[in-house]
Amino acid sequence: MQKKHEIKVTLTVMVLVMIFVVTFVSVSVNFGYNIGFIEKWIKSWGLFFITVLPVVMIVMPIIKNTISKFVY
Repeated sequence: MQKKHEIKVTLTVMVLVMIFVVTFVSVSVNFGYNIGFIEKWIKSWGLFFITVLPVVMIVMPIIKNTISKFVY
């Protein structure tokens, strides 16, 4: 069984990577690779990260418990 802090660190890294990829694709599709791309991407990444991380930390245990009731 994983320790509580290991789960939180794993979720944080997962959110970092996923938001990194999603915001890169989203900004590149919507704005293209022009002047200001990096700034828009980093701003978008930061906003999404501080929004999504708390949601994942709250929702993930609920999802895990619900799934474990049906799977085990």
